[in-house]
Amino acid sequence: MVLPRIVPVLAPKLAAALSAQSPYDGLLVIFSAIGSITTQSNALRSLAPAVLALTKADASAATTVAFLAHGDAPGSRVVLSPTGNLRGDVDDVRRFTDAARSGLRRIRSSGSKRPLVILPDTPVTATPGVSSATTARLQRDYSKFLEVTLLGLLAEAYVPLQAREHSASQKIAEEPFEEIGIAVDGSDELAEQAVRFANAVDEGRRLAKDVGGSDPERMTPLRAAEYIEASFKGTDVTVSIERDVAVLKKEYPFLHAVARASLAVPRHFPAVVRLEYHAPDQSEVKENIFLVGKGVTYDTGGLDIKAGGWMRGMSRDKCGATGCAGFLKTVALLKPRHVNVIADLGFVRNSCGADGYVSDEIIVSRAGVRALIGNTDAEGRMVMTDLLCLAKERALSPRYAKIPSRLMTVATLTGHAVRAVGPYGICLDNGPAREDSISTRLVAAGHIIGDPFERSTLRREDYNFNLPGSANEDVVQANDKASSATNRGHQSPAAFMAVASGLSPHHGLDTEHPIAYTHLDIAGSAEEDHGVGLSLAPVTGAPVAALVQAFLV
Repeated sequence: MVLPRIVPVLAPKLAAALSAQSPYDGLLVIFSAIGSITTQSNALRSLAPAVLALTKADASAATTVAFLAHGDAPGSRVVLSPTGNLRGDVDDVRRFTDAARSGLRRIRSSGSKRPLVILPDTPVTATPGVSSATTARLQRDYSKFLEVTLLGLLAEAYVPLQAREHSASQKIAEEPFEEIGIAVDGSDELAEQAVRFANAVDEGRRLAKDVGGSDPERMTPLRAAEYIEASFKGTDVTVSIERDVAVLKKEYPFLHAVARASLAVPRHFPAVVRLEYHAPDQSEVKENIFLVGKGVTYDTGGLDIKAGGWMRGMSRDKCGATGCAGFLKTVALLKPRHVNVIADLGFVRNSCGADGYVSDEIIVSRAGVRALIGNTDAEGRMVMTDLLCLAKERALSPRYAKIPSRLMTVATLTGHAVRAVGPYGICLDNGPAREDSISTRLVAAGHIIGDPFERSTLRREDYNFNLPGSANEDVVQANDKASSATNRGHQSPAAFMAVASGLSPHHGLDTEHPIAYTHLDIAGSAEEDHGVGLSLAPVTGAPVAALVQAFLV
């Protein structure tokens, strides 16, 4: 994977970079207050009269993306991209994401391949004269504004894997930008630190998007596993892949049940990928993070088939697993000393076939819990439950038991999550995780880094929903309705996984060995809101950025 080269342009070279003789061929100005360009910025002083004239002739230039031809600018191109207001009730750091993406899109359409991006103001300097409380809020909520700006630029510059592979086969350039320069008026150190951080985060998001956004044949379970394995070569993350179907059946019976129909097609065989990062000095480790990712490479719904067009887009049902892999990629680059991170990713195709698992079956989990199947389209919880049980076992093992462990399932799990919170991720804790404020950390981190989460709550009704009504089973997997047609349709799957994995009731608040477990449903945040025309919406790489901000920073 080759990211667009982002280069911090420091003060000694900034004047030359902003001139007509610049090595850059366009200038993108991302600003919050137009006065920062017209009256305050020393670096942009030569452009100030033209910008002022433009805003007088066209007032919208201060509030919407505008293009200015100027002979003294790099490539004679200037794009102005405002963030808009930063102080309102619903304003957050994504204002910078939006300004970065729309501005880069406009300058690309002008023909620029090597744009220079400059931010002449900060959220604080753009709003002078406000109260000390407002200043403190801006400093808190926008503490990562530059990193978020860079992540927005990188998101806009991203080219999907299959498009890059096609371009390579045709021997044409695969990336739209050769280089992107970044300058912060008056703050070289901030620019250098932000570039390092954003590159590491976007390496992770790029891995997540490469695998998550590719079609179901390019990323079958085995090919997804191979691509991920190759991405970690030469890093401190160890990769192991279990491909043996007999082993998968024995160790992960729920996952194997979902895979049964796919076993008629060898290229669709399942795989479990384990990624492990251990900090170099274990005496410095403060917590263990155990991630379990849903990697359903295509979800037909199984024999409870998705009819009426609902199958379209189900190649993205692997984005929980790919998000976990992406997080580990960033871990490999940042090399944190305070945390161990282990991820188990279940890659499976939920196919239709004569040997497919069916409603009314009773299947025994790795933890020995008997589950009555209610809906084969509730396959995500099946794929993750046994891997969650494994994470529980490892958290209790002597190697990890001395320090706190946080277990998380990450999945594009339910349509109910999209109905409930729209384009955001959802996090919900069991009792020990709630006491450890895991969802609180994720919500706060997502707010700061522009990868938002909404907090949900596990209630007694969610556990009661899955209670057995017969001596034949210990828990019921699901009802026969879509989650979006089911009350509390994104909460009860987490309760099911807690019970079927043996976490509940054996490791709750009132037990000898409580274990923190948080479920992340990213069905709403794994893709952008809308695609273009009839195309699928782009994948986002969520929740890589939020996990990094919550557990690595």
